[in-house]
Amino acid sequence: MTPPQLVDGQIPLGRWVCTVEEAESTYVTGQPGERQAIWAEWQQLTGALRQLVGEVPACWLSGSFFSAKPDPADIDCVYLVDAVKFQNAAASDPRALALLSAAATGQIKDIYGVRIDSYILQWMPTPGPDPEPEARQYREARGYWDDLWSRIRDADPRLGSIPRRGYLEVIIDGYR
Repeated sequence: MTPPQLVDGQIPLGRWVCTVEEAESTYVTGQPGERQAIWAEWQQLTGALRQLVGEVPACWLSGSFFSAKPDPADIDCVYLVDAVKFQNAAASDPRALALLSAAATGQIKDIYGVRIDSYILQWMPTPGPDPEPEARQYREARGYWDDLWSRIRDADPRLGSIPRRGYLEVIIDGYR
């Protein structure tokens, strides 16, 4: 699926699946301002996370970076990382733990000085339509992020709670 063009300055409502290259060509290449530099920082962080955990299945991207805002300050992302691979990497090396913790909790921007507002959703692959009870926290977090990325801030709290925009699910290494 090709990422959509902006409608009324936003990605149309829904989760739009695409590749890194498709996201870049649609929302970064040829854009004015700092978008290309911010995108390069996101690619660098993505590469570092891939080295630590082995693979990153996907990343959800949203925020003003993917809007008509002329000069966004950062890129908002949630990396989906296999929970077991995340925990193994975090336990293997204190430096890995520091980077993973910062990337998982929205602190990467402050600690490492990059223009990325990142979080990590520890993906728990479970078979069938009725996931295991231990996957409850994952399912709740996934729903939280899906709901958040669909909202647009508004002075009217009710309007701010209604899904009005979309976000990207950028497939990096794929789900296996």
